Amino acid sequence: MTGEALLTVDGLVTKFDAADGVVHAINGVSFDIRPGETLGVVGESGSGKSVTMMSLLGLIPSSVGRIAAGTARYRATSGEVDLLKLSERQFGRIRGREIGMVFQDPISSLNPVMTVGRQIAESLQRHLGLGRRESRSRAIEMLARVGIADPSHRVDDYPHEFSGGMRQRVMIAIALAAGPRLMIADEPTTALDVTVQAQIMALVRELQAESELAVIWVSHDLGVVAGLADRVLVMYGGTIVESAGVDDLFENPQHPYTRGLLASIPGTGLAGSRLASIPGTPPSLQHELKLCPFADRCSHAIDRCARERPGLTPISADHSSACFWDIDASRQRDGVAVIAQREGM
Repeated sequence: MTGEALLTVDGLVTKFDAADGVVHAINGVSFDIRPGETLGVVGESGSGKSVTMMSLLGLIPSSVGRIAAGTARYRATSGEVDLLKLSERQFGRIRGREIGMVFQDPISSLNPVMTVGRQIAESLQRHLGLGRRESRSRAIEMLARVGIADPSHRVDDYPHEFSGGMRQRVMIAIALAAGPRLMIADEPTTALDVTVQAQIMALVRELQAESELAVIWVSHDLGVVAGLADRVLVMYGGTIVESAGVDDLFENPQHPYTRGLLASIPGTGLAGSRLASIPGTPPSLQHELKLCPFADRCSHAIDRCARERPGLTPISADHSSACFWDIDASRQRDGVAVIAQREGM
């Protein structure tokens, strides 16, 4: 997980045209990911997680939305490209071949009238130019690779003949069939029980051990992210409010929103106590974001929060927070702002 970034996103802005105005869905998102790294992206529904990924994959319908600003430099095998500037034809050579996608609901993502083997083979034929016989053989190999028993027979089964966990494995097989360098998984275990979730997570780790596959794992389940990710981005109001290594984030959360998310996990409070919650509602995104999006819900908000929008400020080498409350810029250590724990503020 060292060396040059595989994907570098800088200042991504995505907007949607609605009947009553413009929805500012993504408001200047920036991050990177390196080969072999697993990047977790967390936040409540509507925080912008899925729209960010759809933007990077060119899946925002031009009839309702647009990329208004930003770059997404991807180090493809043929040279660096900006994903935000590719035509649909150019994306056809990137999606599936360079970047694999696993969607949340395999039932709606898989074609119900095509066998799973044919759906895997279709990707191989399109991106690698394989013939029918060779693509079928590779499809069987992929089913075996993702842990589906008796793959030579199951290759001819239809999606409805598989359980939820097996369908998700098929989705992973399709995403990885052409040998991409990056896999984006958008809430792939949401509808699965905890046992199957653990199996899918173990499968992803095994596949990464075999190559330098980079994974962006989008989820609202902090427990899943804690067990899988190397680094975590916390999103709120279409922005990144905190970025840190997974251990540092869970042991030393800095943004009030991150602390609220962690406090709301069942089992983290005292026995018999009420489950913690974050009061208020998410911000309306029908206005351009010019102040802190969490200010109305934050018990630590100060006057400055209502006047300007905080940017991600480094706390340590690999930990940043977008908050005025916990960063004391007057205290410096090795040129990096450090935390001033002002719990009584």
